Amino acid sequence: MHKLLKLQLEKSGLSKAQMADMQDLIELIMQAYNGYDNDLSLLDNVLDQSTEELVEVNQDLEENVEELTDEFEKTEEQLERVVNHVPGVIFETDGVGNFKFLNPSWELLSGYTVEETLGKHYSEFLKGFNSVSQVEIAKIGCDVSKDFKSVVSITTKDGIKKWIEINYKTIEDLNQDLPGVIGSLVDVTKLKETELELIKTQRAMRKAIAAKEDFLSTMSHEIRTPLNGVIGISNVLVMDDHLESQKENLKVLKYSSEHLLALINDILDYNKMEGGNIEFENTDFNFKALIKSIKKTFKFQAGEKGVAFTVDVDYKIPKYLKGDKTRLSQVLNNLLSNAIKFTHEGEINLVVENVSENDKTVTLLFEVQDTGIGISLDKLDRIFEKFKQADASISSMYGGTGLGLAICKKLLLMQNSDLKVKSVPDIGSKFYFVLRFDKSIQNVDGSFHSSPMQIVSEDIKGTRVLVAEDNRINQIVISKYLEKWDIIYDVVDNGKEAVDKYNKYHYDLILMDLQMPKMNGYEATKKILKIAEVKGQKISIVALTASAQLDVKFKAEKTGMTGFVTKPFKSADLYNTIVDQLKGVKQFSHLN
Repeated sequence: MHKLLKLQLEKSGLSKAQMADMQDLIELIMQAYNGYDNDLSLLDNVLDQSTEELVEVNQDLEENVEELTDEFEKTEEQLERVVNHVPGVIFETDGVGNFKFLNPSWELLSGYTVEETLGKHYSEFLKGFNSVSQVEIAKIGCDVSKDFKSVVSITTKDGIKKWIEINYKTIEDLNQDLPGVIGSLVDVTKLKETELELIKTQRAMRKAIAAKEDFLSTMSHEIRTPLNGVIGISNVLVMDDHLESQKENLKVLKYSSEHLLALINDILDYNKMEGGNIEFENTDFNFKALIKSIKKTFKFQAGEKGVAFTVDVDYKIPKYLKGDKTRLSQVLNNLLSNAIKFTHEGEINLVVENVSENDKTVTLLFEVQDTGIGISLDKLDRIFEKFKQADASISSMYGGTGLGLAICKKLLLMQNSDLKVKSVPDIGSKFYFVLRFDKSIQNVDGSFHSSPMQIVSEDIKGTRVLVAEDNRINQIVISKYLEKWDIIYDVVDNGKEAVDKYNKYHYDLILMDLQMPKMNGYEATKKILKIAEVKGQKISIVALTASAQLDVKFKAEKTGMTGFVTKPFKSADLYNTIVDQLKGVKQFSHLN
């Protein structure tokens, strides 16, 4: 019997007979007590096992806590070392702008200690050096919806001016109502000083470039003006009757003056290209007429040297194209002039081939071949450099600036093309390039008028022309030309006289110098156009200038001038300009 049950029965005072009657009940109670003891024993075993496990877990937790504590302390030490040694300033402010944290770099930047700064407002220490910086610094913390970044100049505790870059983000703090900021201050003084020095240098360079352009413009005007007299008078003398013995002298005079003009134009063109002031036209022109004019010009020059000159143009090339006729002519003229200069016998060929074509464009291959002195392989790259020729002896023997080919190459590169060369010493050279043109949608009058030295159109005879020019030499040259062409003309010395003259008399055309005393050509043009509007007259005004700058041409067009002739001008250029300008005014028939 279970001990506890036996003890309870003894205390109950039941007799053996009574207990015998209750034997079944007692058996059930004893089973219950035994089951309880078994459950209790099992529970004790489980409890003992759980206690052991808890002890083990507790030991693991204590070990993990120790490890985490060590790692945290190490991380905290590392972070502290980084923050304390970072070159920039790391800071934190509360919602009203008081410093809550600063690393030691603050002392190097501002001159103030961390201790004397914490708890105080940032404006006591970040003092702008100028009004712009003061305004920027005052913005700190004002707009909490976005990050802040700015470069400002401040004055340190020692009165030293420094440039700093401020960066910060707003942060929320549950212990305060207003959000504070956390950010950095970086000393960018050296970088800013370098930037300011660069800006200063750029300004100085711009001034130097402007001074150079002013100098070139002035020199261009001063050189071109007397040169116009030389070229003009030489052309007039050629046009006049002269003795056969004077013919050679006139040729030398004419060639030398035009050669000098070519040198000046090369220098000015290269300067414009280096300054990025070259703009290309895309206008309709008569391609066949352009080639015909080039052929006529260089066939005569080649003939004088006893060299044959031929032109072979692909018949598949359209007659009318769209592009920059002037620049194309400039490149071809330069290449052909070189070919004639360096070829003493044999022949020179200009070949133009249609290499591809579609509905809108045509691509042409241009080749200039000669049987001249040639160029050695090791000198081929050198000839395209400015102010350089293949050999030092070339300059002394043939002259030239060494700019012609450099200009051609640059002009082509700016049109997505390139100038290439093949050459063999004492055999000859071939310069070639490819250019694409748009097809012209209209027929363009591209005819080149016959030389005014030989044929003068009946349509311009009796035309009334007013010449506004203050230079006496230019007046003489222009007058000689106009007399040869049977044009009625008047000459005035300044813009004011031109306005007064036009107010009294009717003219078909005005040749207007731009730089004149009392009233310049621009102002005179404006006043004359107003008078013409009141009178109901149509007047064509052509600008005459010794300046080669693009802005001068643009200004002349904006003023209302419809033509532009650069001095010194050839008689043919002036003649053709007059003819073209008079078409719209007098509405006379096409001239050949």
